[in-house]
Amino acid sequence: MLNEDKIGLMTGIAMFEKQEGKRISMAGRMFKSDFVGRHMLHAFLRFTIAYVLVLGVWAMASVDRLLSTADLEEFMGLGATAGIWYAAGLVIYLLVTRNIYARRYDEAARAVRVYTAKLRRLKKRYEFQNRKKELTKGGRHHDGTSRI
Repeated sequence: MLNEDKIGLMTGIAMFEKQEGKRISMAGRMFKSDFVGRHMLHAFLRFTIAYVLVLGVWAMASVDRLLSTADLEEFMGLGATAGIWYAAGLVIYLLVTRNIYARRYDEAARAVRVYTAKLRRLKKRYEFQNRKKELTKGGRHHDGTSRI
């Protein structure tokens, strides 16, 4: 006989896994600091590569001006300015990244708790049904009056 409660629970769990599975899988396997740190490392690499590419494009576009004024002090000033912009941009980008991924981890952790609660409820439903079957079988065969 079909148990509609269990079918509903299992369907809900399957839908939840399908919709949220990819998002919660990483958060369920990692600590928050590891999750956020991993994404901050990726952000650092992405920002550095993007900055170098933009700086390279700017240098290519300004090559005439840079070579015509080949003064060491000017190159040092440009390098210092580029370093300051890089550091400031990197700090801001990493702070934004940390806040975004910390929030995503918290949301995924809440989703993991919901998923775990649904699984616990299904497990209790199975345990209740198994206990009920054992009691009804035991009551029929081993009641004190029939001696079977």
